Amino acid sequence: METSFFLYRSRTSLTARSTGCADILAESRARNSVLDLTGYLHLEDGSFYQWLEGPSDALADVGDLIVADPRHRDVEFLWQGTQRGRQFSKWKMGFGTSTAGILFDWVAEQGVQVSDQTSFAQGLLDFMLSELRAASA
Repeated sequence: METSFFLYRSRTSLTARSTGCADILAESRARNSVLDLTGYLHLEDGSFYQWLEGPSDALADVGDLIVADPRHRDVEFLWQGTQRGRQFSKWKMGFGTSTAGILFDWVAEQGVQVSDQTSFAQGLLDFMLSELRAASA
């Protein structure tokens, strides 16, 4: 079964412990439950990175909501498409945060080519999956 997905990056002034970030997570988890969306949100150094997957119509609607949300600035969709199955099937919205530089340290250690958008996007997904595995262990 084909599942649609997107990965985006946006700038934010929110911090992981802020009420605004807690609100985004609560709203996302409730909405994703209704719309059959799953994914993972990572916040680091003033940027959100989010992988979201599910039915294409619901995904498009949520993408529009994200772009219009003032808590997100400079939204850039890094990767969109379809895949077999889901990456985050058990997570209506997983969440991770780290101190500045952890994501990019990981990307550098893995040899991800940040100048190649496809390689960078795949590296971001791999990072999120590694964070999920670490949290589940």
